Amino acid sequence: TNGHEEQVANYLQKLLAEHGIESEKVQYDVDRASLVSEIGSSDEKVLAFSGHMDVVDAGDVSKWKFPPFEAAEHEGKIYGRGATDMKSGLAAMIIAMIELHEEKQKLNGKIRLLATVGEEVGELGAEQLTQKGYADDLDGLIIGEPSGHRIVYAHKGSINYTVKSTGKNAHSS
Repeated sequence: TNGHEEQVANYLQKLLAEHGIESEKVQYDVDRASLVSEIGSSDEKVLAFSGHMDVVDAGDVSKWKFPPFEAAEHEGKIYGRGATDMKSGLAAMIIAMIELHEEKQKLNGKIRLLATVGEEVGELGAEQLTQKGYADDLDGLIIGEPSGHRIVYAHKGSINYTVKSTGKNAHSS
């Protein structure tokens, strides 16, 4: 799905709609769109579920033990390109939202899905959604990246920033 995340967004949008959950595609580029959806009605708190729809390229397919573009089950595990990073996490978040919505669970706020483009190279969708304000009101964020069956409160990462200053040029010795 590298560069074609809109196909995944279309599938997820249709799936959510079948369960009465509205969603919005946020276009990044041609055939690239992130997906945003919410359940709950209160503005008390907003918890976001975030996951990316792209995967690392499969590379040399002959080196795979199982076909990379199929879901192969072996010894209780599912193998396939993106099964861990991060289709399973994204699927779990969407299933949780559907289940909560269908069971009409009263939420103390909203749950927002942020399914993004371009995480594997540049975090493009996350940056775009942040710039457009989709993260401004978040009280918490759960990212479904694989973490070895552990819940962690922080993870390594990177941040890019620009510092701008104004003043008078000077030199000191």
